[in-house]
Amino acid sequence: MLNSILYKLRLKKRPDFNRGDVLKALPLRNQLIKWEVDDKQEVSLVIPQKQRFWLRITSKLFMLPDKRVIVLDDVGSFVWQLCDGENTVGHVVKQLCNRYRMTRKEAETSLFTYMRQLGKRGIIGFAVPKDMKGGKK
Repeated sequence: MLNSILYKLRLKKRPDFNRGDVLKALPLRNQLIKWEVDDKQEVSLVIPQKQRFWLRITSKLFMLPDKRVIVLDDVGSFVWQLCDGENTVGHVVKQLCNRYRMTRKEAETSLFTYMRQLGKRGIIGFAVPKDMKGGKK
């Protein structure tokens, strides 16, 4: 019980990055996720199921697949291919503006929301340069 409380407290102490810090971060794809591009230039992500005991038993009982496949749309596929650890979030925003004729605010808002969802699911992560503030003021 105490461990779960401490774990939850640690989760709440995330660094408080400002907008400039986020734009300097490097989005990285999860290496455990296999992906492929089809002829329509859409990316399909093959996500393995977690190997928990109860999940393995349930999967065998109900013949559930051992992986999930997520097909990304055109914009999601474009962003996924740019999440290679070489392009910053700011660069991805610029590319979205150029390719889809979005304003910078539209591109940032939609990209931040999309990347937050992918990050919560463990599909992408972020590398932050050492010189970023990370909430220190």
